[in-house]
Amino acid sequence: MLGQAQNILKNQNTLQLSTSSYRNKNIVQLSYIFENNNLYIAGLSNSVYIEHIKYNPSVFIEIISQDLCIAIQGQAKILKNHSLKEKAFEELAEKDSINPYGIYGLVLVEIKIVELKVDAWKFRHIFVENKKSAIERFLTKLPSTLKFWVRAVRLPFVSVSVMGVIVGTAVAFYETGFMNSWVNFILAFLGITFFHISADLSNDFFDHKSGLDEVNPQQTPFSGGSRMIQNKLLAPSRVLIAAIISLVFCVVIGFYLNFTVKGNIILYIGIAGVFLGIFYVGIPFKLVYYGLGELAIFLSFGPAIVFGSYYVQNEVFSWRPLFVSTLIGLLIFLILFINQFPDYESDKAKKKKNWVVILGKKRSTFVYIFFLVLTYVLLILFVILQILPILSLIVLLSLPLPIKAMLNAIKNYDNYLAMIPASGLTILTCLTFSILLSVSLFISPFM
Repeated sequence: MLGQAQNILKNQNTLQLSTSSYRNKNIVQLSYIFENNNLYIAGLSNSVYIEHIKYNPSVFIEIISQDLCIAIQGQAKILKNHSLKEKAFEELAEKDSINPYGIYGLVLVEIKIVELKVDAWKFRHIFVENKKSAIERFLTKLPSTLKFWVRAVRLPFVSVSVMGVIVGTAVAFYETGFMNSWVNFILAFLGITFFHISADLSNDFFDHKSGLDEVNPQQTPFSGGSRMIQNKLLAPSRVLIAAIISLVFCVVIGFYLNFTVKGNIILYIGIAGVFLGIFYVGIPFKLVYYGLGELAIFLSFGPAIVFGSYYVQNEVFSWRPLFVSTLIGLLIFLILFINQFPDYESDKAKKKKNWVVILGKKRSTFVYIFFLVLTYVLLILFVILQILPILSLIVLLSLPLPIKAMLNAIKNYDNYLAMIPASGLTILTCLTFSILLSVSLFISPFM
């Protein structure tokens, strides 16, 4: 009977594929190729079933031949190199009318059959060689689960905001020559991590509710949201719950820090930061819809984080961390700003009045350049005024990054794909600038 089933699989052309992610199911009809007891399908890298397979390889397939149904449980794998790849792409892409666009290309998926059933024949066959043990399934699932949540919370972007914690702590160290509290540093680091995660998740939720991310055709690795909701990887309710849980962790840490240092400075900073971060796009204020989003990001990720991190170390007011915080705030604002270019059309359609929509792409390019240059001018000015040590001029070693970003933006401001390097370089500028600045502040007391 196995041979009969295999013959049917060879002679049929289409299958019904069921995939899932955290109870979000998706069913799609696809063409397939059957060779060496494996099924091969193709799809765009951002299609729902491909996104599911990236994190959950378990799939269920039904193939109908007249009145006969072959049910298959399988393990799917996205192939990078395979002898069938070119042939399969040409054949499958043409049959299913799949065309690459933007940053999304075609991918080939191999599905190894674990179990095959034909109820009409009362036949069931397990392919033992493809069946994984519990340990193998765990070892496969663990890294994919980690990758899933790294993407959901946009962890690479979190690294930018926690640099504000390091810079604020470095300023405190520069003034005193010692670390007052490692515990407070670690808690501030974790608190800002949870704050950023909560802000990003809530933004994903509210942009979904407004339909903004759904109508945005120009996604890049740096803009357009995490796409977790749009690709049915997480239900909107789960995204909102995760945002609330992250915010609760942030608030708990904030209250603890407030009660361990003098006064209520951390409480006031925390209230302001949470308001600006959550209501950047959240109801009822939706600050970004009124041209206030950029200011909210500058204040919450610049002065609030840098000065707050300084205060939990030294517990005194000082103008120095506030001056230094403008540098970090401007760089994080610029990351947001440059990533608004690809979203211009969808933001404009949804009346999201960020600065790029208000000014237009061409004029916004000059605004981007102005603030990027201003950041480095302020750095030099702060050294001259002895707000920063002369060693902080090592930050100028990062200048090739913003120069490349500016040249790319000038040339490609109206081409969202060609501007992807500018977005990446802006993030690298922020990270490199912050690291070099922190190093100079930590080292200077010993010189």
